[in-house]
Amino acid sequence: MSDIPRTGNARFVVHGNSTDILRGSFAEFRHAGVPITMHSEIVGALADLAHDDDASLILAGGEAFEQLSAILQIAQPVCSGSIFLGVFDTTATATIASAMKAGVRGTVRLPMTPQRLRDVARLHPRTGPIERILTIGELTLDVPHRSLRWRDQSLLLPAREFELLHQIIRAYPESVSIDTLALAFGSDLEDPHASVRVAMTKLRAR
Repeated sequence: MSDIPRTGNARFVVHGNSTDILRGSFAEFRHAGVPITMHSEIVGALADLAHDDDASLILAGGEAFEQLSAILQIAQPVCSGSIFLGVFDTTATATIASAMKAGVRGTVRLPMTPQRLRDVARLHPRTGPIERILTIGELTLDVPHRSLRWRDQSLLLPAREFELLHQIIRAYPESVSIDTLALAFGSDLEDPHASVRVAMTKLRAR
């Protein structure tokens, strides 16, 4: 068991009804430290989140793309965990970009395997209650409201830049490698490292 990475208290609620979004049994996911529950209806998935607000939500159902903004508006207040979009190789780049802009934390490649979810849990560890307000010096990040304050100024950040800063602040005083950031926020792009560098440049400018 020592070769299984520590993933904190990761649990994933999956919305989807297609048989090709999972590769592995529920027992295999539990054994890997990333238990999942499946819901074919989004109402059931959101109800599950309401009972365990530290769980993370993976939207892998086709209708989730069409109702994404409405789903996120409901899910974000009750979900202290992250919200991810399940994507196939055929998922349109525009769909992924819209999801990131709407507030999705990142993507999960489908079909999901225990190893892929372990990688996600490593990048977004659940080691205890979520830190809702993060402060470093005169910089304050309000995670639930996705807002940023610098001294007495409020700053608005696009979703990708907000998550980039969130990842960096959570790791402080340790640094985060560009490989980690690229995997977390650019896995859906042709050149994720370049995407992270561009987002970092914009973040510094703000």
